[in-house]
Amino acid sequence: MSKFSFVNKNSIQNNKFFLDQDESHHLINVLRLKLGSEIWLTDGEGGTYYCKTDNFTKENIVEGHILDSYSNQNELNYHIHLGLPIIKKSRMKIAIEKSVESGIKELTPLILDRSIKSNLSMEKINSIMRSATKQSMRSVLPKTNPISELEDWYNPEALNIVASIGSVDTLTVFKDKIYKAVDSKKKISILLGPEGGFSSEEKEFIYDNKFLKVSVAKAVLRSETAVVSILSILNEVMVQYE
Repeated sequence: MSKFSFVNKNSIQNNKFFLDQDESHHLINVLRLKLGSEIWLTDGEGGTYYCKTDNFTKENIVEGHILDSYSNQNELNYHIHLGLPIIKKSRMKIAIEKSVESGIKELTPLILDRSIKSNLSMEKINSIMRSATKQSMRSVLPKTNPISELEDWYNPEALNIVASIGSVDTLTVFKDKIYKAVDSKKKISILLGPEGGFSSEEKEFIYDNKFLKVSVAKAVLRSETAVVSILSILNEVMVQYE
């Protein structure tokens, strides 16, 4: 496991830092951190710090000093906002983890007509987001929006893309539109459907608002697999842009 933890910006002064109780407990009791160990920290707002531990206090708080600092490490230079339908808890966890690892900047859980009824809490979603950010050693903790409906998630100012069963076009067909959107600093909003697919009303909304409809595989994919597929393809398309 990576020795990568969150640090509050207010806990950094004069190139020294201390961690909160939860992060300290994880490093000391789970990862068995030793004094003098080198670790990575992120403030979740774009700052990453390469550090060395100096002290464990009586309250088991990790203290240390910063050896070097970096900005936006392991971050994409474009903004992906994922609209993720609520699916079964175990699959939702996978979808959130993989989307964070794939570089999304923003996530909105969506209640669609055929979404799974779930009591998945925002607290649990935030916990998964934090864990995935640490695992992938990102500088930015993606923004998590409240659970929303499709109409509220939709952003007319963004480039809106939907993974659509039956579409014959892939993301590569629209690469010029994607590059133009990134040049214009537009968000790339990606919508996925629930296990049962979109309802006729949702399909009409997608059509009326001129979403780019793309295919991510020949087979019918589960939602959590579609997340990995469409984000991987998008990031590969963007390699040519960069």
